[in-house]
Amino acid sequence: MTLPLDILYQNDDVMVIQTHTGVSDKADQLTGHDDNQLALYGKFNMALHVNDVPSWVLNRRARLLAWLYEQAGANQIHWLNQVHGNVVIDVDQPRSQSLSLADALITQRAKTALAIMTADCVPIAIFEKNGGAVACIHAGWQGLVNGVIAKTVALMPTSSKLFAVIGACISLPAYEVDQHLAEHIINEVVTNKLVLLDRQVLFDMLIKPSNNRGKAYLDIKSLARLQLEKFGITVLNDTVPCSYLSPKYYSYRLQTHTNRPAIGRMAMLIIKK
Repeated sequence: MTLPLDILYQNDDVMVIQTHTGVSDKADQLTGHDDNQLALYGKFNMALHVNDVPSWVLNRRARLLAWLYEQAGANQIHWLNQVHGNVVIDVDQPRSQSLSLADALITQRAKTALAIMTADCVPIAIFEKNGGAVACIHAGWQGLVNGVIAKTVALMPTSSKLFAVIGACISLPAYEVDQHLAEHIINEVVTNKLVLLDRQVLFDMLIKPSNNRGKAYLDIKSLARLQLEKFGITVLNDTVPCSYLSPKYYSYRLQTHTNRPAIGRMAMLIIKK
């Protein structure tokens, strides 16, 4: 079975993958070749909340689970209703259904897959190379400000060094925001002691000027990396594709810039074998 996904990392104990649109050209997403569903959702949207046909989404999720079972023995995928916050769920613990509103998942259970969905935010998988706990994080700017990475790491029962993989997300050249928002994000991150660098160094490193008045470009991917490094976590991939610029990925910002009513979501999954 061939599916539109990439294996970002794999060893004997863990696998990290990211799905993508299944569309080879951004023009396909914009025009859809007379197929409106393709134009909005590509060929492998994972999200139920974006007005795609629910039965189609569930079928894709079932195909994905079948592939994960073949490749890594996974017999279950845990999905979230993400809320751009810092709630972390340990799926090994009993919980009420309402607690599926969260932005990170942790497990120590073998044959288990954790999934988060993105369309520009930063997807992060964290793991020990020799087994142990694994985690998957959805990190938008709100989550990064409110410590979703720090909280996830604090809740992970670990006995050795942690490693991380960052999936496709929006890059600095495509992420123009209000100048005051960019400054607020840096100020809050420093105030909350989520990075090791000081305020001015972060401003210089992560915020770049825009030609548009009152705007700036923000490097949200590097902000996530710096937070991981604060906890001694080694990020294994130096290159991270841009979800806005690459035709392989879904981008909420592209949706807004092209006035489309909806856009799909890709999924990052970490599987503990």
